[in-house]
Amino acid sequence: MPVLVLNASLQPLSVIPERRLVVLLSKQKVAFVNQRMRALIEEGISARRLPTDEPVIVQLLANIRIPRMALRPTRANILLRDEETCQYCGKRVRELTLDHIIPRSRGGQGTWENLVACCRACNGRKGNRLLKDVGMHLIRPPRPLDHEYATFFLLRYPGLREAYEAFLTSGQVASRASA
Repeated sequence: MPVLVLNASLQPLSVIPERRLVVLLSKQKVAFVNQRMRALIEEGISARRLPTDEPVIVQLLANIRIPRMALRPTRANILLRDEETCQYCGKRVRELTLDHIIPRSRGGQGTWENLVACCRACNGRKGNRLLKDVGMHLIRPPRPLDHEYATFFLLRYPGLREAYEAFLTSGQVASRASA
């Protein structure tokens, strides 16, 4: 059961395991954004068995300052940014590679703007040539993934992302902000 932790300002901070949730609750550092979920978790703690099927969102009681940090263009981050989809043909295959839009042999660097997820067939077709030389096009232009994107880790947890988006669109946000 992943647990989404929001800052007091409702900014997503991290996803934690249920054991960490129990510690934060015992130290009275967080509050539930959903009272029904609070009751379920409290029952689960007393029964020593937490429910694992529903997403849980908690909010820190005190705001913490998060320093800005730029993420590195690692393989995992590129695949996450590109939603594990080939950026040339649009296929969602299990075995994706990374492709340099401007090949390294032609001076291309390993930057956010030059790396994309790519299937093996498209990578082989492109080789060390430029896109215009092979008649290929990108589905969308690559962009940096930074911490201001803040919900980058929510991409790994679709259930949490849906619950967070539902929370944001509900009337609970306005009532929590004014409290």
